[in-house]
Amino acid sequence: MELSELLFSLVVIWVAAKVGGQLAERFGQAAVLGELLGGVVVGAHVLGLVHEHDFLMLLAQIGVIILLFEVGLETDLLGLMRVGPRSIAVAAIGMILPLVGGYAVSRALGLDIN
Repeated sequence: MELSELLFSLVVIWVAAKVGGQLAERFGQAAVLGELLGGVVVGAHVLGLVHEHDFLMLLAQIGVIILLFEVGLETDLLGLMRVGPRSIAVAAIGMILPLVGGYAVSRALGLDIN
């Protein structure tokens, strides 16, 4: 990938994230949802404006780390402790039900469990 393609991809990604974030906020959703959807739209599988590149993958991984760090900073620890037992139950059910459901469907269809 040439430098001009890389710069074009970065500009397209930035514009899509900004537009998507603004649209999501107008519809009362979190900006990050619109930013993610904007990335999906300009990505290789929808519009195909941005193609995979090692540098872009590195930036994406760094972005995920920063996003998780930011979410951690915004977490209200006292509020989390207040709803702790309920949130643990919801998280456990949210993990166990899909796992058991996927196992049951794969067994019913005769698919390999792995």
